[in-house]
Amino acid sequence: MANLTRRAFIRTTSLLAASLPAASLLLPRLGRAAPASARVGGGIERQAFRAYLVRALEAKLGPILALARPNGQFGTEPWIVRDQDAILTLALLYQCEGGPHYKDPQLLERIAAGGRYLRARQDAKGMYPFDKKDGSNWGPIYMPWTYLRWIVTFQLMAADFAPADRAIWAEGLKLGYAGIAATELSSRSGIYPGPLTGHPPLKPGEVIPWIHNIPCHHAAGLFIAGRHFGRPDWQQQAREYIQLVVAAQSEHGWWTEHSGPVVLYNRVYLEALGVYYALSGDAGVLPALERGNRYHLNYLYPNGAMIETVDERNPSEPLKLVRGPQGAARYLPPHIGIHPGLYCTDEGRALLAHQFPLVAERDPAELDSAEFLYLFLPATDAGLAYTTAPARRFRMGGDALIAREDPWLVSLSAYCCPRTGNRFIQDRQNLISIYHRDAGLILGGGNTKLQPLWSTLTVGDPRLLTPVGAKRDTNLAPTVAVAYTPEHCVIAEPGPQRWTQRISAAGAVVELACEIVSATALRLGATLVQAAPDGRPAAVHLTFLPYPESPVVFSDGARADIAGVQWEKTGVTQLRHHVWQLDLPAAARIACPVLPHNPYTTDGHAEAAEGRLVVSLPLERLGVTCPLTLTIGRPA
Repeated sequence: MANLTRRAFIRTTSLLAASLPAASLLLPRLGRAAPASARVGGGIERQAFRAYLVRALEAKLGPILALARPNGQFGTEPWIVRDQDAILTLALLYQCEGGPHYKDPQLLERIAAGGRYLRARQDAKGMYPFDKKDGSNWGPIYMPWTYLRWIVTFQLMAADFAPADRAIWAEGLKLGYAGIAATELSSRSGIYPGPLTGHPPLKPGEVIPWIHNIPCHHAAGLFIAGRHFGRPDWQQQAREYIQLVVAAQSEHGWWTEHSGPVVLYNRVYLEALGVYYALSGDAGVLPALERGNRYHLNYLYPNGAMIETVDERNPSEPLKLVRGPQGAARYLPPHIGIHPGLYCTDEGRALLAHQFPLVAERDPAELDSAEFLYLFLPATDAGLAYTTAPARRFRMGGDALIAREDPWLVSLSAYCCPRTGNRFIQDRQNLISIYHRDAGLILGGGNTKLQPLWSTLTVGDPRLLTPVGAKRDTNLAPTVAVAYTPEHCVIAEPGPQRWTQRISAAGAVVELACEIVSATALRLGATLVQAAPDGRPAAVHLTFLPYPESPVVFSDGARADIAGVQWEKTGVTQLRHHVWQLDLPAAARIACPVLPHNPYTTDGHAEAAEGRLVVSLPLERLGVTCPLTLTIGRPA
């Protein structure tokens, strides 16, 4: 299949022609390759990457068409607005000169009908019901991901549409982007959650910019819509908003949506900035892309998953079990994220080069960003070259540390903040993650809500609170007699492969120590430095990731499954799971699966696969360390 050339894209869309000279029509800004003499890191071979992206688009085609209705509706029932995102996939295949779908009139009708259906389902303001496939409804929304794909698809396809279809699409897009321009980049938005922690509440009638991943995507689309529909005011509004996004970014490359970093959703900001940069040539966003891509290059596990420790929004998702031809089990992250913002900087291209071999092993249809990656693919191998590598130590001031000591990776967080009732902002409670090259992520897994047993430190009885049985209106930051979000943490590195975290909550202070002993052994220790003044007991909880179909085996010979009904175990000195074993004090309490609160289900319920294997260490005596030894490889 022939590539949709950048020149043809520009000729069709007129997105860059107004701002770039003719000599720039191959989008050199996207590549920004290092000089040949500096290219010591390597790079993806463009043709191989392009071929995979084509396969990814083709892999989506059959399922899209199988579920397409004559009225333009895509997807399974119940319909959700994001089902219509398929129009961009179809448009790229339709525009691929030399390919089997090039200028296919049946495909053209499917695309046109998809936009007609979007127009038909808009309300008077251009909004859609934010429905989900589980049948839940989350209110009206200008769906940012769908609007961005809709306007990009219109740019690609408008010249091919019949006049009536062109008018219907334009009518719907103008309606939607008029509403977006009026409300969605500011606190006027109906989904604006309020000022960030530490900021004063809004005064009556006060309107402020809303810096968030959703309006960031809206701004990218608004810029395109402004250019296409002759609305320079929309273009200027988008530029000014994007500069506010750039200014709001942390010096370490992340944005906050409460207090401290996001990780998974940080990628969403960078994707939007990458699309905006590709179509505007606005070099003012490059510093943010550089910082953000550096952050993600370092907050990356070797298996391609993002490091979750500091993420205030998303814990690690359940692992995906796949079996090889001989039945051997492999555990994969459910998603490996890449996006067109990676093209723009050296750090991004290094991250892309790491991820692509892992992506290429998977079903191409899984690549949800294939469309934008293909659309903005650099023109040459030089545009994919890089020189950067992850740092052996990556620090974000005193708030976080990534330590790479192959085959180990240790991630520590010291981010602490008050709890919030916002269901999508997790409690900052889990402060350590440990990964091993041969075992994957072992310990950590990130944060949740209403679950003290996921907290590195609790003061009081953690059984006083549970997410099990929560409802949509449950208070997610309740007053309760157990402290489970640390108030302060200090990270130190007293030795070349030894780290400590001194953690405080409710007047109690504990020290958690971690030391690499060898390529296959790591020691942990928890020590009570100061008891809580009110006498409440302190405990450290270590959250281990469950590996599907791998039982837990104890030193007394008992076995337990990681899924299903929760169980508890005490009085053992060793447990084995997956390819590791843990030696631990007999006083430790072990429970599994300890469930989180899932903000993306209506009532917050979570499945067993989302739970953790939790080892709880009661700290009853000052200055006495509870030791644990983690060993990779089961004994013979």
